[in-house]
Amino acid sequence: MITSLSLRPFDVVDVSLKTNTPPGSAVKLRPHSSQFTKIQNHRAVLETELRHYSALVKGSTIPFDYLGKRYYFDVVELRSAPRGEKVDMAKVQDCDIAAEFVKAKDLLGKKKKKSDDDDE
Repeated sequence: MITSLSLRPFDVVDVSLKTNTPPGSAVKLRPHSSQFTKIQNHRAVLETELRHYSALVKGSTIPFDYLGKRYYFDVVELRSAPRGEKVDMAKVQDCDIAAEFVKAKDLLGKKKKKSDDDDE
C-alpha cells in the first residue's frame, strides 16, 4: 500500500472511513502492457485476481501477479449495482463484477507516435 500511494517514511496520511460504498457491477481497466491480453483466458485470470481487493477507486492503478510477472492496470470506470450508475469507488468483494478492458497504455503510445510522425 505504501508503494501504491507513493509514500515515504514519516509522510502524514489522513484516513477517513467510508461506510456507504456501493457494491460494484462493472469495471473498465486499462492494462499498462498489451502482454496481459496474450495470456490464455486472461479475463478469468483478471476476475480471479480482483477477488483479492475489497474495493476499487477510479483513477487508481492496481497490480496483479501472474506466473511470476507483475501486470499493472488503471481503473478507468466503475459502475454500481443494481442501477449501473458511474461511481468513483465501488466494493468488489462478494460482488459479481464484470471486467472489461480498454486499449492498453503501450498501444496508445504507439498510435500517438505514429500520428505525430504523419504530421511531419
